[in-house]
Amino acid sequence: MEADMESSGTSSAYKFRTPARIIIPKLAKSRDDWKAKAAARKRQYHKERIRSRDLGNSRDLWKERALAAQQKALELQSQLQRSQADLALANANLASLQEDAQKN
Repeated sequence: MEADMESSGTSSAYKFRTPARIIIPKLAKSRDDWKAKAAARKRQYHKERIRSRDLGNSRDLWKERALAAQQKALELQSQLQRSQADLALANANLASLQEDAQKN
């Protein structure tokens, strides 16, 4: 048996029944398939990282816009309340002036 291993030039501890001309292409194909699968996963991971980053940036931008719009709405609401108070005061002053004008 040692003579067979020495004559074939293999230093492997295993003696395969299938000839090397059949095993080697299958092993090479398996290796190539694994490398292709790993490369595809790496590309997909890279794409997903970029997508996640872009979604985060977009979310931050929309959140900033929403907060600014909310702040502006609050300012406009307080301005409306002040205007309504001023209008009520002006109406009260007008009513009192009209009463004074009728008395005279």
